[in-house]
Amino acid sequence: MKKVVITILSVIYTISGIAQFDKHFEDKTLRVDYLRKGYKKEQQISLTAFKTKPGNWAGSTIHLIDPFNYGAHRVLVKDANSKEEIYSRTYNSLFEEYVATEKGETKTKTFEETVLIPYPKNAVEIHIQNRDKDLNFVTAEIFKFDPTSSKLKTIKNDVEVRQLHYSGNPHTKVDIAIVADGYSINDTAKMRKDFARFVKGIMKFKPFTQHKEDINVWGVAAISEDSGITNPLKKQHLKTAVGSTFNSFDIDRYIMTFEIHTMHNVMQNAPYDHIIVMSNTDTYGGGAIYNFYADVTTGDQVEFVVSHELGHLFGGLADEYVDPTVTYNDIHDLSKEPLEPNITTLVNFDSKWKHHIEEGVPVPTPVKKEYLKKVGAFEGGGYQAKDIYRPVIRCMMNTGGNFCPVCQEALEKMFKIYTE
Repeated sequence: MKKVVITILSVIYTISGIAQFDKHFEDKTLRVDYLRKGYKKEQQISLTAFKTKPGNWAGSTIHLIDPFNYGAHRVLVKDANSKEEIYSRTYNSLFEEYVATEKGETKTKTFEETVLIPYPKNAVEIHIQNRDKDLNFVTAEIFKFDPTSSKLKTIKNDVEVRQLHYSGNPHTKVDIAIVADGYSINDTAKMRKDFARFVKGIMKFKPFTQHKEDINVWGVAAISEDSGITNPLKKQHLKTAVGSTFNSFDIDRYIMTFEIHTMHNVMQNAPYDHIIVMSNTDTYGGGAIYNFYADVTTGDQVEFVVSHELGHLFGGLADEYVDPTVTYNDIHDLSKEPLEPNITTLVNFDSKWKHHIEEGVPVPTPVKKEYLKKVGAFEGGGYQAKDIYRPVIRCMMNTGGNFCPVCQEALEKMFKIYTE
């Protein structure tokens, strides 16, 4: 009887969610390109363009309001007349990482950003929000969009989109688009093999293995003028489809692209919730930003790196290691609980993974033999050696292995909002 009641409530919730989508949105996508300029103490946000994408909206038509409290930023869409909140998503950005560096303390820099939202039927306010010192969201800028009068740009390209792994309707699947970067016309055979390797990496570890039928993977077969990826430390500057580069924020192995609008232009014909840039170099490197994009090279460790970066991109998970070579200053306020679900300052441990800890396991947890395979609170994580704690000794978000129980739980919750 209990299962029947739960099923009925689930059906009612689904119907209600779809009704809300149909009330406010068309089944297509509005792309919002803008610039974020500033340094640690101040920033300005300015609209670049509203753009359309072909095809249907790739996201959920039920979970329109983001249920998670992750990310430094949020896009919040309000009906212009009633002020009803009709869509939101949280995300991180390159700007957020920049202001945690020494240069970002005082030097102004401009970053491109893009958010995708369902296409509004009526006039809306698109709020770009940041967190204040108490971690509450505050509107930094409002873009007004009216489908009857706002100017729209249409991007046209002939970049091939390949169906690498298809499970069904994008509305109820996690749609991951892999965009090739640094593949010249002579690298097409390698591109095909690398697409297959990336798909294998996406599906290799729990819980992604168990969710193969909840995932679509699309390959964006972009051709670059040059073969390989820019590496400033080697004085190697190449012309590639989306501009991936090593030495981002002066971290040698950190490979990212700062050409966000170009990247989305190249991917115009693909449906996607998440983006992975596939950078054509065997040199180890990678990076990912929650609900923004990931960039991964094609070296021997590709399956591990793809999975690790998916933890950031899809799950909002933090790195669980300490690294003195990372150029970020201490990015976590130790007086507050971090936003990421897999690290803690113990300020509000009840909100994290306390329920995973067995009786008799101390918190904080010492690195002793009897706790090596236990969930606890081990010091060191989020790049910081002291006063930040991680769930286990070894995890995908640390030195490798599988995702730990805490990370798996966070990822399972994320799958739910895409697949219902």
